[in-house]
Amino acid sequence: MTNLELSFSPYKIKLRTPFSTGKGIFTERNGFILTLKDENRISGTGDVSPFPEFGSESIEESEKALEKLKLKIDVDYSSLHNSLNNILNDYKALPALRHGLEQSILNLICKERNIALADLLKIKLKKKVNVNAAIGFMNAEKAAAKAQELINKGIKTIKIKTGRDENAGGFSLDKNVIEVVRKIAGDDIKIRIDSNGRWDLKSAIKNLNETEIFNIEYAEQPVNSIEDFIDLKRQTNVPLAADESIRDIKSAEEFINKSVVDFIILKPMMIGGLIPTLEIIELAEKNNITPVITSSFESAVGKANAVFAAASVQKKIAHGLSVSQYYESDIAVDNYPVKNGTIVL
Repeated sequence: MTNLELSFSPYKIKLRTPFSTGKGIFTERNGFILTLKDENRISGTGDVSPFPEFGSESIEESEKALEKLKLKIDVDYSSLHNSLNNILNDYKALPALRHGLEQSILNLICKERNIALADLLKIKLKKKVNVNAAIGFMNAEKAAAKAQELINKGIKTIKIKTGRDENAGGFSLDKNVIEVVRKIAGDDIKIRIDSNGRWDLKSAIKNLNETEIFNIEYAEQPVNSIEDFIDLKRQTNVPLAADESIRDIKSAEEFINKSVVDFIILKPMMIGGLIPTLEIIELAEKNNITPVITSSFESAVGKANAVFAAASVQKKIAHGLSVSQYYESDIAVDNYPVKNGTIVL
């Protein structure tokens, strides 16, 4: 790979309706599409979609780094993972940018060599990936209607956003929503909750113990520090999942080695690309922790990486990849649409 030309163009994706979480209300997503061309004009593309609220750099930091970027690429195909990690080592603090660079390089290699990504990375993928769908902050009546709508579309796992401020109803409203969704869903639908680290330890213990009766699949990021996760795991029977606490292989190793979670949520855009995500998946599975892959509301270009990672997970589990429903329009064709709660590869 020599005489490479890198260009980038900004994009904006508007959401049909605002999506409310413990991190704020989101109405659009912004990013960049990278295009890497070789001397034969073969090109590879990658998505850079920063989401600072969830642990990445800002859009301004990505753009500034792109304007100064001088990328030297000398790929060792005999040790592809290590080679790309070394090439992209300077961008660890810019995970969304690293994601886009890695994706464009891998895309280009696949086109140059006329090889599928799974074959290049020597990974066996599942043919189908189950997905969950999320219910953001809304009142119990609207949540019940949304749950019924999702179930009618074939969704069998529903994630409910929790962690409201007290002036917005607090956990009392969170609990009401969980209760009505469980009533609508019956016993056959799995329910997850996600608080985005909004609870302190005392509140998390109380709240999760109150939700045990609803048979929660797992509570995602109820607290923030690993110390709080350790204490919480001792005092609740609700399975725990870490999301925002996991942003690189080092933080993943700490949570996995201390066995403080049952599930680990991985967003390739926030982790820094597909390869570090695959490395964490392998480590988690060796330690009987289930990886769940989640979109960061990126474009269809970036979503392809998340789908690939999800299809590599051994256990049959629903992943957070049903996001295109929220967009007014995407910037590219979504090659992995959700039909009847499933993505077919």
